[in-house]
Amino acid sequence: MKKFLSVFIAGIMALSLVACSGGTQKQADSGRDRKGRPNDEIVVSMGARIPHEFDPKDRYGMYNEAHITHSTLLRRTPDLKIVGDFAKDYKISEDGLVWAFDLHDDFKFSNGELVTAEDVKFSYEMLKEDGKHWDLEFIDSIEVPSKNKIVFKLKSPRSTFASSQLVEVPIVPKAHYDENYKQNPIGSGPYKVVEYKPNEQAIFEINPYWHGEKPYFKKWTWVLLEENTALASLESGEVDMIYATPEFADKKIDGCKLFDIESNDVRGLSMPYVKKGVINDSPDGYTVGNNVTSDPIIRKALNIGMDRQKVVDTVLNGHGKPAYSVIDGTSFWNSEAIIEDNKPEEAKKILDENGWVVGKDGIREKDGIKAEFELYYPTQDQIRTNVAVEAANQAKELGINIKLVGSNWDEMITKSHEVALLYAGGRHNPNQFFESHHPSTAGKGWTNITFYNNPKVTEYLEKAMNSSDLEEANKYWKLAQWDGNVGASVKGDIANVWLARINHTYLGDSRINVGNQGMHSHGHDWALIANISEWKWEESK
Repeated sequence: MKKFLSVFIAGIMALSLVACSGGTQKQADSGRDRKGRPNDEIVVSMGARIPHEFDPKDRYGMYNEAHITHSTLLRRTPDLKIVGDFAKDYKISEDGLVWAFDLHDDFKFSNGELVTAEDVKFSYEMLKEDGKHWDLEFIDSIEVPSKNKIVFKLKSPRSTFASSQLVEVPIVPKAHYDENYKQNPIGSGPYKVVEYKPNEQAIFEINPYWHGEKPYFKKWTWVLLEENTALASLESGEVDMIYATPEFADKKIDGCKLFDIESNDVRGLSMPYVKKGVINDSPDGYTVGNNVTSDPIIRKALNIGMDRQKVVDTVLNGHGKPAYSVIDGTSFWNSEAIIEDNKPEEAKKILDENGWVVGKDGIREKDGIKAEFELYYPTQDQIRTNVAVEAANQAKELGINIKLVGSNWDEMITKSHEVALLYAGGRHNPNQFFESHHPSTAGKGWTNITFYNNPKVTEYLEKAMNSSDLEEANKYWKLAQWDGNVGASVKGDIANVWLARINHTYLGDSRINVGNQGMHSHGHDWALIANISEWKWEESK
């Protein structure tokens, strides 16, 4: 396989200039040259790395990918309904503290061993003890009263339990999970990993013990390629489906088509909420505070003055929508919390009236402080780079100077509380909204990096999270965004300037039917292939 990959990469690199030149295309026909691959085998490239590498300790499962290789207790349908997976039924006590699950007795791991309640218990307790990425502290205890039953007892009601952890935590085998798990993951999903070579490829084949409908594709390979190389490989026939950045999304390739999927995957600026020196004891030890971004007038002016549609049109080539929060378009989003943007004159007036006066150099100033701040962005991410440049250009028209700093994630986490970051988000549940705005998560990883803290919003967040009634919870999620006076939104005092919701765009063989995708969440890598077990090959396409 290594020899095959070396030849494959060499061929692709030779084609890369052709792929990027926009040269003459041949007349489209019904069949691409797929280098002899049978129709029930495909090759994809969703990026140059495998995010989370099959290990739940490294967040595998958080972005809907778990069901390719594993089972979970519950699962989310494309229309965002919650249904059973390994759990065939479940009951919640009236106070929301006890969750009892009846389990299937015919689920098997890819090694042929039965999936048991003890495996479920181990998976959750292991991740709770690890504590790095999964918030499971609200679980008080887990009991296995009988062979096919498991009971979770919670410390307090958790309205997001069903829509987050229960549909995301992969069930791993207690007897085989160890520090080398990502090299040989064992799950009970429709596919098993038969080979994984970091920086090269991962090969998947049907799990022979899969309990559900047999997938059409008996084998698929994810080759780890950069965008330009992936595009060339699609043109050459070496690959059947790729993630295409907006720059490439409209490229015409014989026998291929664009798969343009709506998402709530957003990009924008994180804006430190407090002044420098107010907080000196961040849990992570990093410096906190910024004297410019902490001014709500600066944030308000940017949110009103920015032209979000222009960001979508110029950076995303129209493949997206304006963004206002990390939960746009969901059932718990408050549509009344958005504003009409692209009002630069109104933004300038707000700044003028609040003492931010334009100086001789065109940059505003107040009390000896210039209206300028650093915006860090990851240089390896072209979309974030382009959004950062466009944001800086638009802010300059308002008299606000955004100083761009190319960086990487290792450095950016250390700066995340004192400078603006070109940030991202978007999930199918309210957890990220809670974690981004509750003071208890400030300074703890990629959660409340801005140190946002509004007591009224905190009150609503806690009522929403601790509700045992979903309808009541949604009421408080929406009030946390805007209650008519305050809220963590562009209408309130949000510590962000969200700009664009990115459509996830892919180019692939027109004969591939990717099934019902639904709305994607943050992270294009796994999003399209999350339901690959439902994909079909249709010659009529």
